Parts: sequence; C-alpha cells; structure tokens
Amino acid sequence: MTTPKRYDVNSLLKLRYATDPEANTLFQWEGSIFVFIPGEAPKKLFQCVGMNVSKAKIEENKLKVSGKELTYYLDPTTGQKLSTWDNPWTGEKGLPVVHIANDPVQMALPSFVPLTARHNKYSNTTNVVVELPLFYPNPLATEDHKFDAYDANAMYEAGEFFTFKCNTAEFDDSKTIDHVEVNWTRISKFPPFMKMGNKEGYVLFHCTGYKLPQGSTADDLEPLLAKEISERLPSYAVADDYNPDKENVTSLTYFRDHFETYKNDPSTTWPPAE
Repeated sequence: MTTPKRYDVNSLLKLRYATDPEANTLFQWEGSIFVFIPGEAPKKLFQCVGMNVSKAKIEENKLKVSGKELTYYLDPTTGQKLSTWDNPWTGEKGLPVVHIANDPVQMALPSFVPLTARHNKYSNTTNVVVELPLFYPNPLATEDHKFDAYDANAMYEAGEFFTFKCNTAEFDDSKTIDHVEVNWTRISKFPPFMKMGNKEGYVLFHCTGYKLPQGSTADDLEPLLAKEISERLPSYAVADDYNPDKENVTSLTYFRDHFETYKNDPSTTWPPAE
C-alpha cells in the first residue's frame, strides 16, 4: 500500500463546507441505531434521520466552524418520529424521547490538519476519512448524583467516524464541492433518555447521507426535517456566526440543561418548539 497524500483544512473547507464564508452548508443523513449489550444478541433499536447546517471560514490561521444539528429517533419498523419509548431492559414504559438538538456546534481547527484521502482510480472518486475518538468527563456525572439513573458513567467514551466521498476531479479543484456523500458511524454509551444508568453496553449509529448543493435551504431537506424546522424550529434553518464565547451543546449537556422540563413535564414535545 502506498503512503496516502496528505491534505489540509482547505480541502476540508470545500468538501465539508463552502469556500464562501457566509454560505450555509446543509448535510442530511439517515440510518439505524443498534444496541450492543454483553451476552445478548445485537438489537436494532431505532431508525434515525438528521441534519446539520454550518458556516465555515479560515481566519487567524484556523478553520472556524459554527453549526447546528438535529437527529431524530424513529420507530425501527414504521420510521415514525417517537415521542415515548418503552425500555425492555428495565421494564419502564413511556419514557420521553429526547431527540438530539445541538446549537451551537463549533470548532476551531489549526490551519494544517492532515486528512487521509483515498483515491479509487476505477470510479474516479476520492474518500476522505475523519476519525474522532472521544474521551472526556461526563457532564452528567455530578456530585449530587442527580443523573445517575440516566447515565452513571464518570467519563464519556465515544467515537465519531466519517467517510466523505466525492469526484476526484472536483476534489483536486479549488471550488466548493456540491456532490458529496457521507458515511457516518458513531459509537457511544446509551442516550440518557433511555435511563440505563451504568448498564454495560453501547449504541452504534450507522448512517449514510449527503451534502445539499449550495443555495439549498432547509425546505430541501427530508420531509420530516423540513417540517420540524419550518413549523417548530426555525432557527435551525441557518447557521450563526462563529462565537468563541458560546459553549458547545451536546446531547449530554442538552439533557442536563433541560432536565427540569424533562422531569416535571413528561408531555413536552422534544425538541420544544421555539
């Protein structure tokens, strides 16, 4: 195997985002969510569908990205958005399903971050691989043990693995690439709404998706996403400017920050309408 050529954030900018710093770039994905528990057969627990809208620019020798993302847990058979879920391991029924609504999702990458690009000479396509192993203190691991029933792990252990695929000729060009497909795999502990405490096991998201061409709007997303944004979550139609003073939102911090509503108002529709 030959040593792959290395690419920097300029390649990532045109592939994942846009060379225009004011452009809103939309991605959408769909797939399956499996649960793996030691000693048990793997189980497909949910389908899912999601989106991300982002703006990016190279400034002060960094790639600065600001975005928002939604992911919905769907019935594994019908594909319908879930509002409640019955836990087969604990026997608890009617648990409210807290869908993923992260705003903002920001990062500032150094001007040179090596990317692995793998070229297929037969299909004239290029795959760019991004691997993000994650290990940091769990924001739900508080001294008062308030969230132990939902997630009792001291550390958040996870991984996000992306493969972006595009035409090789477009990848070697300097323009924004419109036609990009993505394979996304995420492995993590159980979402806190499942109320699994410290039970051993993990969930695996296995999804495929694509970049919407420049100039697309949230109305061009998959119908469930377009409807949610149009009728309930209009702020997710566009990305905000990068703001270093804002703290990133994850599914864990979102659950922490909305816990009182989750606990005291089980009829809440997640994410709550704006």
